[in-house]
Amino acid sequence: MGGGIAGRLMADTADVESRLAATLAKQRSQLETLGIVAALALVGSAAWYVWPGVESTVPLMPRLGPAIVLLLCALAMQDLVDFGPRHRSRLGAATAIAWPPLLLLGIRAFGDTGWVQVGNLLMLPLAVAAFEFSRVQLSGGIQALRYRGLMGATGGMVALSLVISEGAESELMMSGLLVVALALFRAGMDVFGSDKDRPERRRFKEQRDALEKRVLQLRAQDIKIDQAASLLQAATEVGWNDPKEGVALLATAADDIERTLALSSDIADILADAVAAVEQSEEVAPESKRPRNCITLGEREMELGSLRDAEQLFRQGKKRAADIIEWWTPAEEAISEGKRALDGCAGEQYEPVRRMLQEAQDALEREEAAEAAELASAIPQQVEAMSEAGEGAEESLEEARRALEQAKGIDQDVFNDRIEQADAALEAGQFSMARGLSDSVIREVTREREAMVEVQKALRQQKKLRARWEGRDDADDWENRLEGIKGARKEKQWSHAATLLERLTNDLDATQAAHGEATELLDFLQGEWRALRNQLESNGIKVDDSERHACEGTIGESVVSLGSGDVEACLAKLGEADTQMEALRRRI
Repeated sequence: MGGGIAGRLMADTADVESRLAATLAKQRSQLETLGIVAALALVGSAAWYVWPGVESTVPLMPRLGPAIVLLLCALAMQDLVDFGPRHRSRLGAATAIAWPPLLLLGIRAFGDTGWVQVGNLLMLPLAVAAFEFSRVQLSGGIQALRYRGLMGATGGMVALSLVISEGAESELMMSGLLVVALALFRAGMDVFGSDKDRPERRRFKEQRDALEKRVLQLRAQDIKIDQAASLLQAATEVGWNDPKEGVALLATAADDIERTLALSSDIADILADAVAAVEQSEEVAPESKRPRNCITLGEREMELGSLRDAEQLFRQGKKRAADIIEWWTPAEEAISEGKRALDGCAGEQYEPVRRMLQEAQDALEREEAAEAAELASAIPQQVEAMSEAGEGAEESLEEARRALEQAKGIDQDVFNDRIEQADAALEAGQFSMARGLSDSVIREVTREREAMVEVQKALRQQKKLRARWEGRDDADDWENRLEGIKGARKEKQWSHAATLLERLTNDLDATQAAHGEATELLDFLQGEWRALRNQLESNGIKVDDSERHACEGTIGESVVSLGSGDVEACLAKLGEADTQMEALRRRI
């Protein structure tokens, strides 16, 4: 059922996505259609506007400028439909070129009349909109500003060509030249005056040129500074767009040069020191190779100009050599001693120690002498400890056998089985198991012997036990419990018999304690009754009185119950008698 619901949800989601995609495709198709219609309308408008010049009814040149602008707008329609990053860049460039001619056409409205004037006036808000659009779309870095300036300069030159086409006699010549001057001024500001990072760029250029000169000088001296040269190249690539990042990279490159120069003066001493240590280690362990490999790799890095990497390799080779010098001989001796300690040691219990020895040998082959020495040096102690554990297990097993031999009269079958298990574990080298089994035999045999002695002693005095319940109504119950103890003795279940005996004696003690308390209470109530009986006689309440007769009967029943051992019945009758006595007292 859950799978069906999930399937329906997925189907519904897919259906929604498909409908959304269809709606978006329909809207895009409508936009494309609208763009095509608008482009055709603009092209038709341009043709209608320039047609009178073609027929020579009006001058042709003044009408070419507006017609070209309309055609450019028609070409921009598709970019308005898509309006992606590239389309925004093209539209920004087009509007940067278009706003000066549009502004020039708008100014012409002051020299026209009628509908021509209205049409030209509409060019003014279009020019303002194109100007703002270009500044929004072509903003950000220095490259974008310079590109906007160049496009604006192109628009200014287009406006200048329109002014020239009007002729020197035109009434709007001065205003047209002002528009051209404004366009060229804005273009110059974008190209030269809009860079707020110009001081930082100048500082970056000065530092880059100085650092480049120093790099060339050092390379001429055959000093390897490849890393600094790479940083210089990276700074050159990013510095013009982000001068702060470029300056930071130049500073890093300069620091790298200083460290390289400082290191180049010490690298020879470091190499000599490392080589001396490696040669000494090879005298101790001719088969060692890792220290020498570090020296070889370091020399290669030094030839490539990576002095810091070379230094690290030299120091690493020296460290490995020092490790071999200090620990190789002790490791070999420890491994040999470990092998001698394991000679003659058989059994699974020694497998962990053998693995430790193998790990020590592997570490020495890896030229990890300190690790090998640490592992191998612990082997003799481990073997000694395991030997002591084996001896302790043997002693415990022998003690268990002696204890079982001395324990006559207990069931020895289960203990003999456990002794055999302990013996087998000892033979297999499982010392902990062998000792555990042996110790359990010793504990349980000791417990059985103590229980046997206790039970036998109590049964020899069973007459005393029977005397404690003779004459009681529940004497049979006590006899049955005593027979249960004898049955456990017969089966040699001494611990069980001791437990039954303990429960029997505890219950007897509790019963006798309750019997004593009931006896004391009965004696007290009988004394009270004697005093009350005298008072009843003096007040004329004789023996034949029903309440007095009932009270005397209840007290007698309590005496009988106590005599038979029924303490609970005795206590119940005493409570009843006390109530009856209280009723008689109220009659006096």
